[in-house]
Amino acid sequence: MEPAAAGRRAAEPKCCLCLPDGDGSLRTLPTSYVETLPPPLLRPFVDRFWTRTDVGEPRSERPHRILPDGCIDVIIDLAHGRAEVVGTMTRAIVVPVHPSACLVAVRFRPGAAVPFLEVAARELTDRKIPVAELGRNALDLRHAAGRSPGEALAILENALLRRLPSVHLPDPMVARAIALLFKPSPHSIGALARELGRSRQHIGRLFLQHVGIGPKELARIARLQRAIAYLQRCPSQSLADAAARLGYFDQAHLARDFRLLAGATPRVVHAGAGSIFPIQSLFGDADFGA
Repeated sequence: MEPAAAGRRAAEPKCCLCLPDGDGSLRTLPTSYVETLPPPLLRPFVDRFWTRTDVGEPRSERPHRILPDGCIDVIIDLAHGRAEVVGTMTRAIVVPVHPSACLVAVRFRPGAAVPFLEVAARELTDRKIPVAELGRNALDLRHAAGRSPGEALAILENALLRRLPSVHLPDPMVARAIALLFKPSPHSIGALARELGRSRQHIGRLFLQHVGIGPKELARIARLQRAIAYLQRCPSQSLADAAARLGYFDQAHLARDFRLLAGATPRVVHAGAGSIFPIQSLFGDADFGA
């Protein structure tokens, strides 16, 4: 089986990650991770497909720190023959390099996984659940077991495409709210409520249903993602100046959010470029301040 996404994937060297930079070029990071754009029909729902292959990698390779990003992923573990849903994360996790790891996954856009998974996002937050346990309408990924990464990616993509005629588009109010929270100058929660013409409580309930966390927590995560991107692109910038530019009260506020959400100091995150990277695609054409 030829992977459906083959025509959209550029060739990357072994153990490198190629991510779009703010100017549209690709930047390479030292890890066995590759991202693929979804086909146009899936783009309202899917941010990226991705694969990670650690086969043959030494155990001494730096572990990956996975940042919270507001997204829900479906991950197929080819080495162990299982498929799991990973809910929206509220804290970073550190994943060691394993010589046999081979993962194929889809990362849904914030608020866009529920139409495919048919479960409230809040029930998945900070959890990892076998896809089969989502009920009789769960995505059928059984045929991915024993396949190559390219074949498994095609199976995953085709499973979503087959489901597409029966799913509804992401909630438009939630999608609008998320876009406002990921802007370079994001709305406050009060301004967000006024813009949408709904109460904070109503918006909070919608977010728990569709995103898995409240709008205030998603705003903190978006700011963290933006801050990490900025610090990695502007290593000479002082933390105090970066904090002011990125919407933190002061340097201590920035450091506290990094510790709580990323589990590391800003300097550790900067030094970990390559094993710690933000999901810049979520910001579209936003300016990261380079």
